[in-house]
Amino acid sequence: MLEVLTESLVDIAKTLPLLLLVYALLYYIENRLTNTPALLSRAARFGPVVGALAGTVPQCGFSAAAAALFSAGYLAPATLVAVFLATSDEAVPVLLAGGAGVSRVVWLLVVKFALAVLGGYALRWTVFRAHKPLSDEPLEIEMDDCSCCGGASPAATVLWRTVKTALFLFAVMLALNIGIAWIGEARLSALLLADSMWQPLLCAVLGLVPSCAMSVLLSELFLSGTISFGALVAGLSTGAGFGYIVLFGEKEGRRRALPVIAATFVIAVIGGTLLQLFA
Repeated sequence: MLEVLTESLVDIAKTLPLLLLVYALLYYIENRLTNTPALLSRAARFGPVVGALAGTVPQCGFSAAAAALFSAGYLAPATLVAVFLATSDEAVPVLLAGGAGVSRVVWLLVVKFALAVLGGYALRWTVFRAHKPLSDEPLEIEMDDCSCCGGASPAATVLWRTVKTALFLFAVMLALNIGIAWIGEARLSALLLADSMWQPLLCAVLGLVPSCAMSVLLSELFLSGTISFGALVAGLSTGAGFGYIVLFGEKEGRRRALPVIAATFVIAVIGGTLLQLFA
């Protein structure tokens, strides 16, 4: 139990600096930059590429940061999906430490980047085509949405928002890590149907569990030969970690969370299955 508690605290601690930076940026945008929505609207055409690049960085906090920006209205849904698809959380260091080799890890990142860009643009031109770009009007979003920080200083407002999100993340992460420890890695690997064409689908479902531990588990299963490369890609592509938790934790993001998560899942399964069949 102590190990699970420590692991959860470490995961949250690694995310805190990025969350603090994002909420500070949001506060600055909402209170200082009146032309930012128009600038972001004009730059939206490059969204999936930029999102895929950001997600490729092996840092589990980027998905949470992107989800916060999406909830605040500063990120298009297709761009957020691209971030989620490209995210690998802790997979890169785990694979390198496990002897996967630099070339194989680079190939994984290239494949996930390509899947994120192609999937992002495909969604932007189809499913999310009706999404309206940001207008020139400033968005009305309450940063100090609690009674205890009404009229507080900018630093206090940003700090409260960060702490509130971190506490929510910690509660969910602790519960998930306890569940994962109780189920056990051996039982999970037995459920993943080795050498089956359904493996990418099953790993994509596993990746939906919002925990950085999933990327570690999937990487270890791949290194042991339990899952295929296509299944690894599918699982890591849905493994957006804290991003899902932040989506449901933010009032503005909840109602738009399910279409984004569903789109991420479908693209991940398609990409992973095609890799399993043809790569």
